[in-house]
Amino acid sequence: MGRGRDGKGSGKEDGKSIGKAFKEGLANLEKKTAVRVGDLDEKAWKYLEYVQENGGRGNEALLYLAEALEGRSRDQVSNWKAYAYSLLRTFDEEAYKEIKASEGRKVRPARSSLRGASKEKQGPLQPFNFNADAAEFVPSFGYNFNANAPEFVPQAPAADAAKSDGVEKKDEKS
Repeated sequence: MGRGRDGKGSGKEDGKSIGKAFKEGLANLEKKTAVRVGDLDEKAWKYLEYVQENGGRGNEALLYLAEALEGRSRDQVSNWKAYAYSLLRTFDEEAYKEIKASEGRKVRPARSSLRGASKEKQGPLQPFNFNADAAEFVPSFGYNFNANAPEFVPQAPAADAAKSDGVEKKDEKS
């Protein structure tokens, strides 16, 4: 991305020309969160421009992003550009769909809908109760255990045993 044939950039790559319209929102975003202006990629800027041009809500979208990111540190997110954009997309889903449609692209469904998970069921700490009336598990099919087999006693791997043998032999020669 970047420069055309004449060597001049469009002015959008550095975010400065776009950033003028969102000066207040960007200042608030950098002040309240760990996000930097450089963390907003071309897609994020395009989204902000679209929201600004179609309703004047660019600063409102940045405020939404600041609220969503409040409390996050830089080391908690490995890809800030993707994370910031995915959060921005949720500000106005219709705007996101319109941008994708204008580019002739399909709208990618949210990952939670791909997994079939509902918002109520997300999260690792769900109420769970074991079925006390369930039958006891007894392995049978495919598991033919030898009742007369000797007990397994773990030993050092062969490579480690050879190394320790070499050390002992050197000590014996000295």
